[in-house]
Amino acid sequence: MQIIRGDDYQSWVYAHHDDLIVVDPWLTNKQVFPGLNWLLHRSALQESYLVKNNLINKVTHIIITAHFSDHLDLDSLNQFDKDIHIYTTHEASKVLIKNGFKNVTIVKINQSYELGSLRLRIYQAGKPYHSTTFAYSLEDGNAKVFHESHMFNKNLVIEDIDACIMTIDKVKVFGIVQVSMDIEQAKSAQLALNAKYFIPTGIAPSRTKGLISYILSIKEFDSGNDLLPAVCRQVGDTLSI
Repeated sequence: MQIIRGDDYQSWVYAHHDDLIVVDPWLTNKQVFPGLNWLLHRSALQESYLVKNNLINKVTHIIITAHFSDHLDLDSLNQFDKDIHIYTTHEASKVLIKNGFKNVTIVKINQSYELGSLRLRIYQAGKPYHSTTFAYSLEDGNAKVFHESHMFNKNLVIEDIDACIMTIDKVKVFGIVQVSMDIEQAKSAQLALNAKYFIPTGIAPSRTKGLISYILSIKEFDSGNDLLPAVCRQVGDTLSI
């Protein structure tokens, strides 16, 4: 299995045999809250991997981990065929079905799904998004990757993880509710998973602008610091496991 950084924020691409799976795809130059640019927006610094390599039509499955606009970007999703298989949350499914997508599966915690040659397993996310998002693992029979886009659920017991994708930039809402892990929490989660490779996601949250950004307190990890050796730092970087 190949793990590929899909954009300069938090999209991921997995390739195995004839299967190409994308997670939370962002394909445009600017990501905005639907109809409310002033509320939330983020500009891309690099072209997405799928666009740059003309691979949008090669994608076989999509995973959308949350109904939030930075995970469910309709301008990006509308570039895919409406028949494509999508695995997502209940709230996100309502938006997708309303916009014409026909093969939407609402995933359930602790359930597994066959995505071609890969197996998707769903886990409960950490608080505060434990009821609105999910974490997951994807495996090909030999290797397994785990992805949590917000906070790691310390109650999870998962074996045979080769690589983990998690946040390292601490974000709090109103300075109280933490929604993204810091470096120490990320290291602890990697240790709990016994994962050989660490891949950072949710890169540079301070680049997200708009009214919502004013209620966030952000402490970003210094990307030049070697405290947490990581792979797949740039768009298109690939890890084979």
